[in-house]
Formats: sequence, structure tokens, C-alpha cells
Amino acid sequence: MNLHHLAIFHAIAETGSISASAERMHISQPAISRQLKEFERRMGVVLFERLPRGMRLTQPGEVLHNYAKRLFEIARTAEAAVRELSDARQGHVSIGASNTVGTYILPSLLARFRRSHPSVGISMFVGNTEQVSQGVHDLRFMLGFIEGPLHVPDLRVDRFIEDEIVPVASRDHPLSGKKRLLAADFSGQALLMREPGSGTRELVETRLQRHGVRPGYIVEFGSTEAIKQAAVHGGGIAWLPRVCMPRELAAGELVSLPVKPLTIRRPLSLIRRSDGYTAPATAAFLGVLDIQRRLAAE
Repeated sequence: MNLHHLAIFHAIAETGSISASAERMHISQPAISRQLKEFERRMGVVLFERLPRGMRLTQPGEVLHNYAKRLFEIARTAEAAVRELSDARQGHVSIGASNTVGTYILPSLLARFRRSHPSVGISMFVGNTEQVSQGVHDLRFMLGFIEGPLHVPDLRVDRFIEDEIVPVASRDHPLSGKKRLLAADFSGQALLMREPGSGTRELVETRLQRHGVRPGYIVEFGSTEAIKQAAVHGGGIAWLPRVCMPRELAAGELVSLPVKPLTIRRPLSLIRRSDGYTAPATAAFLGVLDIQRRLAAE
């Protein structure tokens, strides 16, 4: 496959037009159109629908676009990694983090790191465990932080800190007023869950199955914060990391449901490629994490 043609295809897919992609790549519009047609001829498929205003990907184009995005993201990460070779005072650290770590733990650590390394660029993607693990495997992220089991090969896993996931509900929920609860009391209840692929969801579902809990129905959300707000407003029972709700618990907006078998302690893990090079800027950030780990252990 001609990578120059692929770059042209990627630019058109990202911008949605021949003219914008020509401006981005500093190539004339006729040359862009000609090379796109040649690429389609070599691939044997039509990659775009030509519309009166712009270009729209066909189904084969959508498939190729997914691969092209990953390829060029890897290229950008590789370039950043090479730039880091000089020293820890410059370069770029790319991080993928699952929801709890990315939203409630890493922001303060990144701010601390930025104060001591102001010239280092940082980018952070927040997604679920599956997305982060695959991103580290594909070299899109130098470091990953996950809160669920790892199912991607060739990655090194180190314990970062430990977290507790607690079943909670609003103060008006029927179970919130009970002093003694059993796992069976959760059967038939509405449960608020993350989407499939979430490490937290996998852990909670495994625990519920182990204790024979059969949910009434499950409402899915794409973020921990959305689940928390739904629980506060009486949407059902949620399993939330304790680190994400100190204010709501203190104010009584959320009530912990004390069922020991359904409370989950889990490690939050740091992942990276087992065969990967650790650049100076990344090593400096890992030093900040080591300090945080020691403080959490005390």
C-alpha cells in the first residue's frame, strides 16, 4: 500500500473535502483528486461518495479509515518518543486512563508533574479498560492506567494503588433505610452500570453472579460521573469508586449500602508494553507516581 496515497485518503476522511485536504497537505486540488482516484483503482474499491458539498466515506472507506487513524496515531507517538530521547525536560508523555483514574486521580498528579517539567507535553485519553489496554498495545499510549482485568497480551502490569468500589443509592431508595442488608436484597433492583468493556462493570457483574444476584434491569452509562448523578437522583443502585464521591457521601446525597460480599477492593494498575523503551520524560512521570504510591501506602 502506498503510504502517500493513504495519507491523502486520511486527510480527506478527516476534513471531509478535497479543498481542505489539499490545503492541509500543501498539494493542489487536481493532484489530490488524481491521486485519490489512483488509490481507489489500486485498492479496487470506491472509498468516498462524491457529494455536491464534500466527500462521504463508503463502507470500505470507513474500514480503511479506522486502520489509517491507528497507523497515523502510532506515527505521532513514535515521533514524540524519539523527541524524548534528549532528556526529561522536554518531549511528550501520552497516557491512556480508564474513567476512575483519568477523572479523579491523575489530574492532580499531572499538575504536579507539569510544575516540575513545564516543557514536557502531555496528552491523556480517558476511556474504558479495553480501549486503554488496546491503545497501549498499539503504541498509541506510552502508559496506561486501568481499573479492571487485563485481557491484552504483551503488556506489563504493575499495581498502582488500591481502590474500593461501594454499592450506593440515593437517600430515598428503599434499601437506604435498612440497617442490615443481604446480597439477595439486591435482586430485582435497578442497577446503574458502565458500558460493556468497562473493567468496573466486569468486576461488579462477576461479584453479583458469584452471590446469585439477579438484577431487575440494567441502565448503561458511558462515564462514572453520569452514573453518580443518576444514583443521586434516585435512578437505582450503583457501584462507585469511593474516591469519586466523598462530598456526596458526606452530604448524605448518596448512602453506602453495607453488604460486605458486594463491596469490591481492586487494584488500579499501570500498564505498558513489556518490550518498550522508557524515555526520560516518561521515567520522570513514573517517579511522580512512585511518590504517590508511597503516600497511599502510609
